Amino acid sequence: MNALVKTGDSTFDKIYAYYVDSEKYTLTEKQQQIRERWLSAWTLRLQFHSKTQAVEVLCDKFGYARAQGFRDLQNAERLFGNVLKTQREGTLAILYEYSHKFFQMAIKAKDLKAMGKALELMGKYGDLDNGNDIDFNPEKLENKPVKFTIDKRVADAIVNQLAKGTLDFNNLEIEDIPHEEVSNE
Repeated sequence: MNALVKTGDSTFDKIYAYYVDSEKYTLTEKQQQIRERWLSAWTLRLQFHSKTQAVEVLCDKFGYARAQGFRDLQNAERLFGNVLKTQREGTLAILYEYSHKFFQMAIKAKDLKAMGKALELMGKYGDLDNGNDIDFNPEKLENKPVKFTIDKRVADAIVNQLAKGTLDFNNLEIEDIPHEEVSNE
């Protein structure tokens, strides 16, 4: 058995695992009934039933309390996704395609005004005009000066070496810090 389903997992976890791989994870008869209830709840929402209407239909169909109907709706949306969000994304995709077609027709007609309007609509329906997708921080582009601070003795050693005409950072004339050699073994 995979680590996806463990002893003590909730019914939701087991039904989710079933949807991930139905051949590997089987459901009990009770879990299968719950899965069918959730599928029915989600299907009702896809058919433009309000939550209250869907609960009424579920209560009539399965014969349980309204509270259980709302729990089934909640679990169905957790499992399959929010119907309204999915519907909105699908509608935006269709409107984007129509806008793209409008743009192509405007190009054929050589109508600059229509082309501009089509591009505006494509930006709107392609969800490009809200600016939330662009992760841009203009402060990162500022040219900020870089400042270094060094010890006075190091600065004096650099000045002395520069007076000689060369600067060798390997042999700065600074007292060595006591240290202990470490062997590779």
